[in-house]
Order: sequence, then C-alpha cells, then structure tokens
Amino acid sequence: MFKRVRGTQDILPQDSLSWQEIEEVSRRIFSLYGYQEIRTPILERVSLFNHSLGEATEIIQKQMFELVHGKDHLVLRPEGTAAVVRAYLENNLDKKSQTSKLFYFGPMFRAERPQKGRLRQFHHLGIEALGSLSPYLDVEVISLGARLLKELCISGYHIYINSLGCQDDKARLAKALRRELKSRLPKLCPDCQNRYHRNIFRILDCKNSGCQKEVGSLELKQGRLCSACTQHFRAVIEGLESIGVSYQLSPYLVRGLDYYTRTVFEFRHASLGAQDALGAGGRYDNLIGLLGGKELPAIGFAFGIERILLARGRKAAPKNQSLVFVITLGKLAEKKGVKLLHSLRANNIPADTDYAGHSLKGKMRQANELGVRFCIIVGENELAKGMVSLKDMATGEQNEIKQDEIVDYLKSKVT
Repeated sequence: MFKRVRGTQDILPQDSLSWQEIEEVSRRIFSLYGYQEIRTPILERVSLFNHSLGEATEIIQKQMFELVHGKDHLVLRPEGTAAVVRAYLENNLDKKSQTSKLFYFGPMFRAERPQKGRLRQFHHLGIEALGSLSPYLDVEVISLGARLLKELCISGYHIYINSLGCQDDKARLAKALRRELKSRLPKLCPDCQNRYHRNIFRILDCKNSGCQKEVGSLELKQGRLCSACTQHFRAVIEGLESIGVSYQLSPYLVRGLDYYTRTVFEFRHASLGAQDALGAGGRYDNLIGLLGGKELPAIGFAFGIERILLARGRKAAPKNQSLVFVITLGKLAEKKGVKLLHSLRANNIPADTDYAGHSLKGKMRQANELGVRFCIIVGENELAKGMVSLKDMATGEQNEIKQDEIVDYLKSKVT
C-alpha cells in the first residue's frame, strides 16, 4: 500500500468544507477592501528566491525543494510574495495602475522537519498591496488581517508589531547586534552562532531558551530608527489605535526574509504551541526594485490555512442542508428517480441518490450521514397516486406532494 509523503496531508471530503469556508470568507473580506485574485505557478526559477529572500536565509540554505531539468533550475515555491512580485512585473501591472492590491491562495513547499503547524506542503492565503508608502496602507493591511480572523470566528490571538526601519536603519541595527552579541556568542545555540555571521536578525526570534535569555537582555529601542521611519511607524500606531485595533509593540520582532523593511507584524495564537504564528507580514519597499522593476514600496501578509484550522479547533462538519436526497424503491421508481434528479438539478436544487442498492433503512442512514434537509421517497404506492413522499429530516414530518409540484415546492425551501 502506498502512503502519502511525510509532511503532507490528504484533505478529505469531510474536511474540505472547512477549507472552502475559509476561502469563501477570505474572498468576501478581500473584496471589501478592494483586492483582486492572482494565481501564480507552483514552479518558479530558483534564482527568483535567491534574489528576493537572501542567500543567508534558512529557506535558501536548507528548506527549498529544488528540481533540475536540463538547463532549468526550478523550485517548488516556498512562499508567495516573490512569485506575486515576479508576475506583477512580468505582466506590466506596475505600468497599468499606480497601486495594485492582490490576493492569493495556494500550496507552498519547504523541506522542514514536520511538526504541529508546520508541514512540508502547506497552504497560504495572502495579500500584497504594491505601489504605496502610505502608513495608512499598513493600517489597512493589519486591520484586514484582524477582520479576517474575526469573520473566521478566531479569538484569543495577539498582534505583535515592530519597525525594522529602512535599509540604513537595518544596517545600523545589524552592526549593533553584532557588537552586543559578540561576547555572548558561546552561550548561543549552534544555529545562532551560524546566524551571527550569516543572518543576525534570525537570532532575535530563535526558540531556544538560552538564546531567548540572551536576546531578552539586549537593549533594543525605537530610537534607533531614522526620523522618516520613526514618523512612518508613529502614524501606523496612531492609525491602529484610531480604529480600535489592539497590538503589542515587540522590539525583538523580525521576519526571517531579507526583503522586509519598516513595519513588520505577526498574529500569534498560544494554542499553536512553539509555532504560534497564525500569519505574518510587513513592508518590502526594496523588493520590486531588486527584481528589476521601478523602486516601488509594498506591503503584504500571509496566513497559514492549516494553522487557522488548528486555532479554530475541531468543528462539526457543516450539514449539507441544501441537499435533497432521492430514495427510490423498485425498478419503476428508479426510472422516475432519474428524471426527478435531473429536474431538481436543472432548477439549481442540489440533489443526490443512492447508487449502491441499499435497503430503505440503509438509504435513510446515508441521508442522515450526509446531513440533508429533505428526503424524497418514491415507491410503488407513490407512483400509482402520482405523488412523492417528502420527509423533513429536521422535524421528522412527512407529507405527500404531487410529482409535478415537488420541484416548485423545494425551490422555495432550499434555494
């Protein structure tokens, strides 16, 4: 027997309704804020991510699924932002509008050790707002994330926010971190000792308790930002407060990718354990220029769909109460059932029947398992009278209705 690849999962029919609900709610919310859907390929050139993520990042160092086919050096995309920016530039969206607001859904891939909330194939829903430096766009993006979680009935999360500043600010911070951490290097874990030389910002969010203790004793103050970045961040904070979005300042918050600048944020939920980020994002004001476009600012976020499902907890599968289940008894009734199913579906009434030849009891059990609202029962007695029996599965009430009236009756009940 073949088994799924470790770090992947099958999304079964009883689970897929929850996935559909998340996507439907997200599409509705994104549309309210003026975002349009974009779909990019799963396969991209490896050079796209080497350029955008930074060669010292852990994704580049050890987490990408790479494929070499002839002269093509490809990768299963590890994240969505770089792919969206590539599509944005390649299709000249930067020339069609001063700003573009895009959203996406899709699988991402990282060669990580599978654990709770972290799979090798996982799924993101995300947004990217390109072309504006306005701090009020930052406010919109963060508040959109909060609105999305509210609509998905997720509570108990916290929003953490920080500003990395511009590239010059980041360079000064990196220099200060190296100076302060140099004497503490022997106390850091082996990974962080490597990060000290390759990507020092990653030390700030290491989960190792010893590293956290050393980082916690550092003095990281907002005064390290230049005046322009200070004003920008102050406007973001004031904007969030003006619309009642709660947040916590987190001077140790960084993102693991090189392209982030200025505002960065995370939505965290304690129920997720060590991997507690439901979603995260920030500004990437230099990425578009780095990938060959004009110097245009941008901001976005991505939420892990699997992590959203974990935070929501196990919910009962939604009942399919728009579905009508047709139960036929006998050969003549089966022929009538074919026409009845066709008529129901032609009138946009979801309908199904049993094709396995179960008994009446078995067919009723199947209808219960599907969670249908109504059962139509057609047997010899009903055929002789030109009627059908309609059973309301919620109340147990059963009535006879004329065959030529059943479709119109159900249209008023389930559509």
